Amino acid sequence: MDASQLDSETPTLFELISSNQLESLLSPSLRYILVHYASRYPRYLLRLNNNFDEINLALRSFVEWYFIKYWQGSFTENFYGIKRVNQTPLSNGNFNSKKLNLLVPSMIEDRRTLSSLQSIVSIFEITGTSYLSEKLNYCYEIWYTKSITNQLNSYEGLSKQEELKLKFKRTFVKVYPYIQSVVSAGNFITTLLYLSGSSKSPSLLTYIFKINYSRLNQYDHSKHEPSPKSPKTRPNRIAPETTIQYLVRFITRNFTRPSWKVLKLVLGTFFPIAIFSLKFLEWWNNSDFSSKLSKNQGNVLDFTLPPPSTLAKALQDNRLQNKSKRVYKSGNVCPLCKEEISNPAIIETGYVFDYACIYNYLEKSHIIVSEKMKLKDEDEGEDEGEDEEEDDEEGGEEEEEEEEEEEEDGEPVEKRLEIPVIDINKGGRCPITGKKLLGCKWNSIKEEWEIEGIRRIIF
Repeated sequence: MDASQLDSETPTLFELISSNQLESLLSPSLRYILVHYASRYPRYLLRLNNNFDEINLALRSFVEWYFIKYWQGSFTENFYGIKRVNQTPLSNGNFNSKKLNLLVPSMIEDRRTLSSLQSIVSIFEITGTSYLSEKLNYCYEIWYTKSITNQLNSYEGLSKQEELKLKFKRTFVKVYPYIQSVVSAGNFITTLLYLSGSSKSPSLLTYIFKINYSRLNQYDHSKHEPSPKSPKTRPNRIAPETTIQYLVRFITRNFTRPSWKVLKLVLGTFFPIAIFSLKFLEWWNNSDFSSKLSKNQGNVLDFTLPPPSTLAKALQDNRLQNKSKRVYKSGNVCPLCKEEISNPAIIETGYVFDYACIYNYLEKSHIIVSEKMKLKDEDEGEDEGEDEEEDDEEGGEEEEEEEEEEEEDGEPVEKRLEIPVIDINKGGRCPITGKKLLGCKWNSIKEEWEIEGIRRIIF
């Protein structure tokens, strides 16, 4: 049974959970904004980024103090219309607090106002617990790893202070998980009590310090409405103002009052708008509405289609290329030696060879590929020479005369031929696809290939 069925002024558990979830988004959002601008202006914001936890604790504590003092609730609780009240005898279900608030609101609300201790506990629960849990979790992760690796064991030569520190760390590593379990169990039990209507304190700290939750009513809003201005009656002065009195009045009129008005405007108007924007972005990222909207926008043709003739030609060329390509499939025959594979090995591209064949090939792959390229160029040159043979008969006679002259001078004809240049970049590649293998690296000192990318297959 929900607590709202027993008392209409008590907020539901789902409202409190939503408030806590929204509160947990504030610090990561501020950290993200600070990190973004610190990467652009590290000279000014890097120190702030390094001390973000302490600065965030101070700022959040001030903001929560303002809302606890004037609205009796945290910033996010005020966004959901929730406040914290002191537990009184009227909090029992025997009294209809709603009717009592309508009859004598000022008397009831004054008694439900949080005490100073309850306000401090509320601020600590909102900002201090998250800060402490983050720091303690960080210490536990570091010390736990040291404890497993026996780095926290005491040894000879340690002073008493160092030995006490190691003992404290060992004790912390043992006790901290139990403390977390006890706190989680206490919060879980108080949440169940709140859900059943037996209590109006949903957390362990609020239950211990008798802090209940309620909804904001008309009396809370009327307190913050501007009061009608009354004509100011200045007291008759016999003596003129002193210099100190004049300075105090000048600072109050020109600095203190305007600054406080701006602060109230920021905390009361700008922050709720920022929270609403944050919740909207959270909904936008988590919902399917954004993806559906982008899909609908993608249906609109915002690009120029090619003409049908060009498109048909491109499709036809693509089909011809796919037909001309032969898809190689690994079988029982090695693609290099064309014999049955006796010692199968696989390379990075996924093709299977005989281990000896692929190893020997990769060792001399740059030479083999360069020779193949040279033979291919010679074949192309012979084909072109046959076509131009008739046109070059006269030129051939002149070349024969030049060769005879060179032979007479004692220079061999083979020296005129270019020495084939071996390109190292053409080696270390797959013999099927021609892709570069990461496991084959050229050692310039030894002038040989270091082959590490071959893996044997065991059936």
